[in-house]
Amino acid sequence: MITLEAHGVGKAYVPGQWVFRGLTLRLEAGSAMAIVGPNGAGKTTLIKLLCGLAVPTEGEVRVRIGRRWYRPQECLWWGIGVVGPFLRLYEEFTPWELFQLSASLRGGRWDRQFAQWIAQELGLSSALHRQIAELSSGMQQRVRIALAFLHRPMLLAVDEVTATLDTGGIAAVERVVRWHCARGGILFAATNAEHEQRWCTRLLELPSLTERTLSSCCG
Repeated sequence: MITLEAHGVGKAYVPGQWVFRGLTLRLEAGSAMAIVGPNGAGKTTLIKLLCGLAVPTEGEVRVRIGRRWYRPQECLWWGIGVVGPFLRLYEEFTPWELFQLSASLRGGRWDRQFAQWIAQELGLSSALHRQIAELSSGMQQRVRIALAFLHRPMLLAVDEVTATLDTGGIAAVERVVRWHCARGGILFAATNAEHEQRWCTRLLELPSLTERTLSSCCG
């Protein structure tokens, strides 16, 4: 059982100058929400607040996993997966080395079989032992996505996740997103791409904070 809730959430980087405020929402297991809006509307900021990479100026975000409620920061390393342009890769490593390093830093069990499966699903098998610096931007993005899935997160936060991907990469991401939602995970995606919005059951428009329900493959 997993639930994500936001109550009266607002963010201001400069006192009195709000990026947005008054956000209240609730997402249950299997839900997928697209966060849309023009550049500068606060999509990336909201993604960071919901996954625990930033703290609201006002209001509260909380996550229920099982019977316990957490702040996102408390379960970020083991319960949340994040993909965004603000995350960098160590270019001297190979994808396989990064997979192992990620498992070690999170303190979890190294699941070699699952790592191989997610790499295959994302079309990374032939690149696993090449240095990140040698890979194209699209292949590096596939590595970021794989890293977000390795610990089987219950919440998945993605920001413009397919911006650098080709048609095959987009289809691969849709497959793993379907798998994530089907197993009861929650997805929230900052995006203006129509194909990413089609993955979602709900849509939140910034800066107006207008929400509506969508038909979707997830949910």
